[in-house]
Amino acid sequence: MLRPLAGLALVAALSGCASDRDTRSAGGILSIDVPAQFGDGATKPVEYRGQMTVGERFEVRLGAASGTGYAWTLAGPVPANMQLTSADPAGTVRPAEGAEGRPGGPSWTVFGMNAVAQGTATFRFVLARPWESAGGAPPARQVDVTIEVAPRK
Repeated sequence: MLRPLAGLALVAALSGCASDRDTRSAGGILSIDVPAQFGDGATKPVEYRGQMTVGERFEVRLGAASGTGYAWTLAGPVPANMQLTSADPAGTVRPAEGAEGRPGGPSWTVFGMNAVAQGTATFRFVLARPWESAGGAPPARQVDVTIEVAPRK
């Protein structure tokens, strides 16, 4: 069973192991932060699991370095029991705190969704350069997220 921890952001170990915790902010948002990672082990898929109820918001923040050509995308369709809340289906890119205006600085790509029905929602996010992935190159990173959505109480 996953336990919500009020007011904290989840930063799971990126060793390829599944996280065993989820986090809820004071506003009831299930939040997952995946910091940027480079070098050995960065290409190993990472898995996260979480639980929420219908009507709650889910937000995943994916870290990267700006100016590299790499972009996070959602591979595949949005699950039927979730609804994107971002106006940009590719996610909203924001500079990391303290990196505003710094070329090549760290950034976050944020995908926000609302749970609209119960069931299991599975997402795959990939970090790739669009021109390389079009040629069949594997993504630089892959993050798989599985959310169990329970009915509203």
